[in-house]
Amino acid sequence: MDDSTRNSYPCPYCGRPLHWVANGWFGRGTFDCEQCGDFPDMAAPTGPSESPKAPSAPFLPADVTRLRREERPRVLLVDDSPEYRELYATLLADRATVITAARGEEALAIARSEPLDAIVLDVMMPGLDGWQTCERLKSTPSTREIPVIMLTSFDGLDVPATATRVGAASVVIKPCSVERLALAIEAAIH
Repeated sequence: MDDSTRNSYPCPYCGRPLHWVANGWFGRGTFDCEQCGDFPDMAAPTGPSESPKAPSAPFLPADVTRLRREERPRVLLVDDSPEYRELYATLLADRATVITAARGEEALAIARSEPLDAIVLDVMMPGLDGWQTCERLKSTPSTREIPVIMLTSFDGLDVPATATRVGAASVVIKPCSVERLALAIEAAIH
């Protein structure tokens, strides 16, 4: 048996071979299936060779279900601009499960009904703006613990102070790179 066969194993969903990607998930290594996506918690590499380590035990169906739920953070992206919503949702799709909303009111309803790991919230929106939406999220027991990243094109001196006052974890100025936004999400989650 050659090294590549010994150091790889099949996708628990489709059976295709998984491939190790050294920096594939928020800067950490992950196994990747061409059809089913990535599995960052499946196993770690054996060392600097970036070869995967064979699992110590076969996956049971319960393990597979847990992996699919936990492998990617669930992020609610709220922006009234369809262009920004589509852009950031597409850019984050390889790193997170992205749910989108166009208004603050819609974000509040989704946050109350869906398990979320983070919320990326535009500031300037009609109806409830981002600051008001964040305040409501932080004042509701069922959504209080969800980290909120404020996303805005406005970079005034009062933005960081306002973000702190409403309970946001951080502020990201748009347009921003997907790496910057992903880092802000990861920092807020951990």
